[in-house]
Amino acid sequence: MIVFGILLILAGAGGVIYGVMQNNDGMAQLSSLLQSGSMNPGTIFIIAGAAVALIGLILTIVGATRKR
Repeated sequence: MIVFGILLILAGAGGVIYGVMQNNDGMAQLSSLLQSGSMNPGTIFIIAGAAVALIGLILTIVGATRKR
């Protein structure tokens, strides 16, 4: 479970980085989301990447505590 969690953290970080690179500016993306209400693919990668990284972190912590 620890290895899978670490892989999810890496995949999530990659998704966040890809989304940021696609958008080029986090504040511009946030303002477009708040003004138009629509999300472009970069924002989806940022949100999904953060969620996957969070799940990976939880799995890593749970796996480390159960191993003891």
